[in-house]
Amino acid sequence: MMDQIKREGQLKSSQSRPRDESSRHGRSLSSMDQSRQALVDRTITTLKDAISELQAATSDLTIARRNVVTADAFLRYSHRSLRAVGYIKGFTKGFIDDEYSATLPTPQLPESVWRMIFAYVVAEDSLLPLEPRDRHQEWSFRCAPLALSHVSKEWRRITTSTPTLWVNVQVVFTTERRLRSALFHRLVGLSTGAPLNIIITLTTDISNVVNQLATAFTEDHRVHTIACQVSDDAAPSLRSLLDIIPATQNLYLRGLSIDAGPASNTVKLPTKHVMSATNISIYNVLLERQPPFFLVPPPPWHLHTLRIDLVSLFRIDIGGTAPSLRRITITHPPTYNQIPPWYENAIGPNVENVAATELIVHPMSRAHLLPLVRYISRLKQVKRMEICGGSVQPIIGTMKDNIESGQFVWLPALSELVISDYEQHGTELGLYIAKRLTTAQEGLKAETQSIQPLTKFTMNRCPNISADIVGLIEQHCKAGQELTKRTGADSEVVPPQSA
Repeated sequence: MMDQIKREGQLKSSQSRPRDESSRHGRSLSSMDQSRQALVDRTITTLKDAISELQAATSDLTIARRNVVTADAFLRYSHRSLRAVGYIKGFTKGFIDDEYSATLPTPQLPESVWRMIFAYVVAEDSLLPLEPRDRHQEWSFRCAPLALSHVSKEWRRITTSTPTLWVNVQVVFTTERRLRSALFHRLVGLSTGAPLNIIITLTTDISNVVNQLATAFTEDHRVHTIACQVSDDAAPSLRSLLDIIPATQNLYLRGLSIDAGPASNTVKLPTKHVMSATNISIYNVLLERQPPFFLVPPPPWHLHTLRIDLVSLFRIDIGGTAPSLRRITITHPPTYNQIPPWYENAIGPNVENVAATELIVHPMSRAHLLPLVRYISRLKQVKRMEICGGSVQPIIGTMKDNIESGQFVWLPALSELVISDYEQHGTELGLYIAKRLTTAQEGLKAETQSIQPLTKFTMNRCPNISADIVGLIEQHCKAGQELTKRTGADSEVVPPQSA
């Protein structure tokens, strides 16, 4: 801008006549040029000063921003430090309180109250230890009465004089932990005849220490429950350990990471446990390399309740050998890397002679439904069946198809049905119950009544079944009850119109 003003001034000077500096007009023009130049110089100076101040302000703003970021980081650090101080304060206060409480005298409570408190504390010792999630962790288990006995002389006197506190004996032999035989003898000895619960966890071979543990038991010792979890490598040692333990009433077996292939180790149980147990639970334990079960005990086998996963069920022979068996609970098998080849066409030994009158079926995946239905179709004594979740629709559908085909009717003695967590509308369920009533009535008319009609129906958590279908099912069940009462009569019961 200033250069333009100068050029215009020069141009005007060149176009005008030479100025006479001595004249009054000439002196006036010279003074104006000087004033103009001074104004231009002051303007340039002012602009330079403004630019310098703007640069300084920008620099100050940058520094201020950096200070704000630094202050924010310091505040966050201070907040974390305060939280750490609070945690240390709480931890220190708790430690001081615990130490102070340890110096106080024990409350004066009756021994019976202390025994009740201790019984509540040691209750978790009856559970199997939790398997570690990775190889860096150890099996989590404890001996609560042993810890209680180390608190004070009074507590030691109470715990050692209460045999029921020592009935839960944890036998743990893993790569990280090994039970000392002297401690095992001491724990068993403190029970002094009370029924024991032996909780066994084996992941390593213990054949070299079984003889040391055997001397802990005497003829006076009784065993209420044996719960075992065993890995594939330690399976052969389980038989040796169970040989030294007195016969039990309840037996629980669980396999740890055992594959279903034919190369798995054999788990064999002593006959005394199989014959004496009234409740047996089996999960993921391959009892022999090939079906059937490792042992067919001679009758009578006093088994009352059997809880077992589907794959293991095909490996056990309970047909005709367990006349006292009343309930079978079938659970979903574990996830195997490879399903054994025999499982696809497995039937199960002597299924027709199974004496169980109650069957409970847990939800099954699609891959196990066909073997499950194949096993259920051969049961003859079941009077009550409970089906849960995803197993309801496939089982009811196949049973409806079976009874409509006019062939041998599955579960001829079934009179009570319980379904839970059923998500369908119940059409096939209603058709099956109606057809079963009609078939039972036809058998009564021909004097060859071969099946029982349903007389009782219960449903739990089945929101999609309409009230109309439920009402029709109840009518058919009432008609079935009347038919059952009048089995020997000449007249027949007229079924509901919906049949």
